[in-house]
Amino acid sequence: MPPNDNRWQGECFVFDQRVSVNRELGEGSYEQCFACRRPLTREDLTSKDYLQGVSCPHCVDEQNEAQRAAFAERQRQVELARARGDRHVGKEMPKRA
Repeated sequence: MPPNDNRWQGECFVFDQRVSVNRELGEGSYEQCFACRRPLTREDLTSKDYLQGVSCPHCVDEQNEAQRAAFAERQRQVELARARGDRHVGKEMPKRA
């Protein structure tokens, strides 16, 4: 669609790892909080309440200690898998015989 005919403003939320897409369907500027699943702006990512995989400014007061501990452990597992060159979530499983 020609840009002049396009009424789309801003970015569109998508339900995959991209989080948002821009007008050209390229990856947008938002990240996602993997504790509450809300989209995060660049400003949110610099907040003292943002801890990757554990909390963000939107959910920091919504979690109890057990939840925070579970989110922190999940993030630790993600980072360990990444260090091995593996994927923690979405790993391709071997076919059953």
